[in-house]
Amino acid sequence: MRLSEVERLTAHIESGSDEVLNSIVALVSAHFGVPIAMVSIVDHEFQTYKAKLGIEADGAPLADSFCVHCMHGEGILEILNAVDDARFTDNSLVTAAPFIRYYAGAPLVTKGHAALGALCVIDQKERAPMSEQDRVFLHNAGAIVVARLESIHHKFFFDALTGLPNRQCFELDVVKGEACLADRLAILIEPLTASVMDRLVKALGLDCFVEFMLGVKNLLASVLPEGARLYRASTLSFAILLEDTPQLKVDELIERINEALAQPVHFKNVPIFADVGIGVLKIGPNAQASVDNLRLMASATDTARRSEHRWLYYDPAVDAHSQRSALLLHSIESALLAHDQLRLEYQPRINLTNGQCESVEALLRWTHPTLGEIGPAEFIGLAETTAVIRRITSWVVRNVCKQIDAWRTRGLRLTVSLNVSSIDLTDGQLIDELTQSLAHFNLAPQCIELEFTESVLIPDFDAVQQQLKRLRLLGVEIAIDDFGSGYSNWRYLRDIPAKSVKLDRSLLADLRPDTSNWHIVQGIIRLARNLNLTVVAEGVETLANYRLLRDWQCHQGQGYFFSRPLSPDALCEWVANGQTFDGNRPKGADAT
Repeated sequence: MRLSEVERLTAHIESGSDEVLNSIVALVSAHFGVPIAMVSIVDHEFQTYKAKLGIEADGAPLADSFCVHCMHGEGILEILNAVDDARFTDNSLVTAAPFIRYYAGAPLVTKGHAALGALCVIDQKERAPMSEQDRVFLHNAGAIVVARLESIHHKFFFDALTGLPNRQCFELDVVKGEACLADRLAILIEPLTASVMDRLVKALGLDCFVEFMLGVKNLLASVLPEGARLYRASTLSFAILLEDTPQLKVDELIERINEALAQPVHFKNVPIFADVGIGVLKIGPNAQASVDNLRLMASATDTARRSEHRWLYYDPAVDAHSQRSALLLHSIESALLAHDQLRLEYQPRINLTNGQCESVEALLRWTHPTLGEIGPAEFIGLAETTAVIRRITSWVVRNVCKQIDAWRTRGLRLTVSLNVSSIDLTDGQLIDELTQSLAHFNLAPQCIELEFTESVLIPDFDAVQQQLKRLRLLGVEIAIDDFGSGYSNWRYLRDIPAKSVKLDRSLLADLRPDTSNWHIVQGIIRLARNLNLTVVAEGVETLANYRLLRDWQCHQGQGYFFSRPLSPDALCEWVANGQTFDGNRPKGADAT
């Protein structure tokens, strides 16, 4: 027990790192007028000085320790002249530096009667016995040292808001103590996502967050089995650690947790309901400190939140996907600065009436230095969860304008469309960047078309509409992308200043007379034409698709039937070869 208390209270304290302990040592040194003072902690084979004054060493072997004798005694240990004391006559600390003659120490004993070491003062000359008042002073100073060690431990290992042990304590408990000899179960509970909690705080204030977390703590504590320990693992999560016995029914325990958290936490009469995700991990005996068990469980919580029962065991495959996503997200900034990772390819859009290439879509490609080619569907979705998507859009805008200018010098004039996200349309930053890039390369705004999906409009239609109107006034073309794939609110066609709509490629996947897609595509084309909108069909893969869309008077087509995305130079060559039709295929088509 003593050594476990030494480990618990002092293992994480570096020598001289705590200003309070340093001040106590300076105080007792000045009070007694001695050159040396220290807080000495005694473990199983060494004494370590957590605070010291007047001595170079950070500790000493137990064989030479005066403090061992002090902490096992009752009250203050005072040695007036160590040379005359048979216990210390031949001690190396007496016969060599620091040449101890006088020693006085107060044992450091916890409330649980565990002896940790001693607070001691040392002189290199013999001294007279201290007064009773001085003995009381040294004893009280020792008690303050113990209180400070407890305070440091509590601050380091306990959460101030909930009073629960924290992440550091959880990690220590996983690898320390008797429990590490048995199989254990760790459970991570995330009662809300960060985005939901952020909205609650903005609406109801920070006190709402405090009340919610305290309420969740109480609900969890009410269903924990005997022997389970509850932790606050992070700002928005709790963890449970318990022994994995044959009697433990994991599914039943988590069902009780879910039932408890189904109850609302009330804040000022406003009920707040949890949206729980739970990750579960089995921890074997002799767990390694190098393993981040909380991260392993956290890799399952988002997926668990979308599952039927809201909990999942740790899955290495899910974890690998999460780690890959994190790596990609952290790598985007460096990719934007590198000269050889990001590039643009351009897929032609063909006028279905005359067979000419009138515009192209800019498609971002990423060659990661270690992971290789990363598809935009993977990394753009990640980027849109953070503000880094703005940096990506800025990079694309600059490089598209630069490419248009380069093509212009070669006699090639094309409109280039590029995709923007909801974050790009929340304020005027995109407009400023477009204006600057167009001016820098002396380009007309009409050479740029911005594509956005219907999902961009849903969060704040009015705000997005205002930004789109500003872009349209600038002269930039606007297109609604993937139309027909989602809610397809017809208000968008009426109120958005769009010039074109792009039919979602899924509508062309099974285009037969007996399918609903057949009538939907015809209807959208007819409606869009009546609204004077240009209709662009994405995903044109076959001759049958091409002929149908041409016959239905769809304006433009884009897809592998015409061409795959091309590098800037390859596009110039492709255009130079001509795209008139021979009745079956465009010239130079590379699709199979």
